[in-house]
Amino acid sequence: MSKQDDTIKQAAARWYMRMREAAPDALERTTFEVWLMSDRRHQAAYQLIESTMDDFSSTERLKDLSNALTQKLYFEQSTRRKKISKLGSGLAVMLLCVGLSFLGHQQYQTWQAAPLSTQVQTTAVAQISKQTLADGSVITANANSALEIVFYRHQRLVKLTRGEAIFEVTKNPERPFVVETQQAKVTVLGTRFAVNQLSKKVRISVDHGRVQVARADGTQKALILRDGEVAEMMQDDAPHKVNRYASDSFSFANGRIVFDQADMFEVAETLSRYRPQPVGAVFFGDNTPKVNAVLKTVEIEGFIRTLPRTVPVVLKTRENTLVIEPVR
Repeated sequence: MSKQDDTIKQAAARWYMRMREAAPDALERTTFEVWLMSDRRHQAAYQLIESTMDDFSSTERLKDLSNALTQKLYFEQSTRRKKISKLGSGLAVMLLCVGLSFLGHQQYQTWQAAPLSTQVQTTAVAQISKQTLADGSVITANANSALEIVFYRHQRLVKLTRGEAIFEVTKNPERPFVVETQQAKVTVLGTRFAVNQLSKKVRISVDHGRVQVARADGTQKALILRDGEVAEMMQDDAPHKVNRYASDSFSFANGRIVFDQADMFEVAETLSRYRPQPVGAVFFGDNTPKVNAVLKTVEIEGFIRTLPRTVPVVLKTRENTLVIEPVR
């Protein structure tokens, strides 16, 4: 055992005793976490101390163990006092180390999985929200969108459950930024990209940087997107690149909507984000008329009125929903 290992074990024993009596909001807990995460040997030593100390109830016993660690491992002294044979001692220590290693790994995983902060960001109909996160990343949520933002020690996670958002991510290789939707999982280190969650598909557009797009269930090969590239993913398919302008997906932040060969389902969902009366589409299958248009959000009602003049559809109102149907 090296002198450095002895020093680490002494420090681990001291931290254990200090953390037992420290208040939950004590400032030294931050210092302790920095020490713990700075070296895996620190984590292993502390986990060993924490596991074995549970059998002791008095401060005096804890001090005895701390002193013992400065000379030799406590378990070596115990086995000599009990006169266990070398073979039995070696086997016991080996089994104990395996058990402690497994327990320590479980404790480390649990510690990593504990969220540091959680917040929910929602936008109302026709409302756009821009928020700067604690790490400096910026999220611009489109109208009628819902996100859950959870920061962990090992990653930054955003769950986009409804709508559309633009992400400007502060680079941090140690804590990747992950966006999850019903179908997709998007992982980045630092970039600006947009995610549009529609009912039949999800669209990911990269302004600059590099992102990895994969199915949320991990069943398909991941796809890498770079500057100006766009990918879409249907509910049961792998992500694939599409020939679209990535800049279109960022237009809502400037009060504009861009439809590029958009089917009636996408048109209806997008318009519903900006008006109190939702818009629906009733078509058999996915074969619907396609729309190419650029409009301001304040021009939505005029766009809806002229829609039957540009594509073969009719508009009907059913149970407070404006429905787009094919011409019979």
